[in-house]
Amino acid sequence: MNGMKTILIIDDMEDNINTLMSLLDDKYDILASLDGESGLDILADEENIDLILLDILMPGMDGFEVCRRLKSNFKTKDIPVIFITADNNENTIEKAYEMGGVDYITKPLNARELFSRINTHLSLSEQKHLLEKDLQANITLLNQYKDVVDISTIVSKTNLQGKITYVNDAFMKISGYTKDELLGKSHNIIRHPDVPSSVFKDLWETIKSKHMWQGEVKNLKKDGSYYVVQSVIMPILDSKGNIEEFISVRHDITDIYNLQKEIEDTQKEVVFTMGAIGETRSKETGNHVKRVAEYSRLLAQYVGLSQEDITLLADASPMHDIGKVGIPDNILHKPGKLTEDEFIIMRMHAELGHKMLAHSNRPLLKTAAKVALEHHERWDGFGYPKHLKEEEISIEGRITAIADVFDALGSDRVYKEAWEDERIFEYFKEQQGKQFDPKLVDLFFENLDKFLEIRNQFKDNK
Repeated sequence: MNGMKTILIIDDMEDNINTLMSLLDDKYDILASLDGESGLDILADEENIDLILLDILMPGMDGFEVCRRLKSNFKTKDIPVIFITADNNENTIEKAYEMGGVDYITKPLNARELFSRINTHLSLSEQKHLLEKDLQANITLLNQYKDVVDISTIVSKTNLQGKITYVNDAFMKISGYTKDELLGKSHNIIRHPDVPSSVFKDLWETIKSKHMWQGEVKNLKKDGSYYVVQSVIMPILDSKGNIEEFISVRHDITDIYNLQKEIEDTQKEVVFTMGAIGETRSKETGNHVKRVAEYSRLLAQYVGLSQEDITLLADASPMHDIGKVGIPDNILHKPGKLTEDEFIIMRMHAELGHKMLAHSNRPLLKTAAKVALEHHERWDGFGYPKHLKEEEISIEGRITAIADVFDALGSDRVYKEAWEDERIFEYFKEQQGKQFDPKLVDLFFENLDKFLEIRNQFKDNK
């Protein structure tokens, strides 16, 4: 063996074969046949043909019939076939691909194109063979490992229709169902309403495309309680690469999930409490941070943020003024207009709040730090502390700016009385594209009734 790839040329014109051989024989081992029957005989005798260059228009058996026979033979079906012909009719080209050809080259031949096409398809074929070899090895190993996995984890198998065909003892124990109650049912029997349907849509699309899916899933027990698993679902393929069934291996992470949820709930409570402390210190009510949180949630929904980002912003926005804890009382509680020097100090609360929160890697506190820093930036660039403009300001900062100002203008403060609604609305129209993101202002007015509902729901107690 010289390590060279072997190419079989089948063409009824000897001149065409000679031309191809003159181009290829120093780079490949070349075999040739002047008709389809002889070409098939060569393929029956030779074990290692890597690619076939096949003419279409031949007497007796044409190239299409040769290709059809190749693709119906298990031994030769995976050999890539490149059709070479002078016929560039669209229907002929379409039929060439329908018959199983991987490519189509028209005469007269261009040497560079010929080499490029051949090398591409030899490389693709080699990669395909390697993948198939690895796949077969993995299936063999999987069959050996299944028994080990079965006794150590929660296991189920599902057929192509999504019906449960096997469950192990651990599955029955954690779900509370018997084998008879589970077999023949879909996994909807343990589906928890908290899990979005999009998760299961992604799951099925992934495994039906012969890929592994993994993720965290909350399931429903027979008694109505829940359990949470880290799940890996794998399509099991036969030797031809067809899906036979799906196997799911799960690990119970309910305790970890509950602990994480408790941590997150505690974190949210701390964030809200700290925000309320900041507002109380500046003689504003705790309901201010509630309203700002809900206004922010609403705007985030209308602007199209993901559910995760909407929740993060709503939970983080109460911290927008936390930096006020570092502002002296004589400035924070001053009933009249601040002097220029006092206003410089007051403006420091944005950076103070950011510094208090910026060192955490937790998403909630990172979002809170961003909001604290940017909620006084302006769309026109004349805000503070960084003089950011337009979309240089994060969407979280732009949303909180509107939520904060809307609530502040409608509330009594130490330095002013609450404005009437018409005056507030006029201010927002006047500041659209100046202080505020114009698109967010449009969304605010388009859904004004929802914002007023929130304001009424969380009224201050006077």
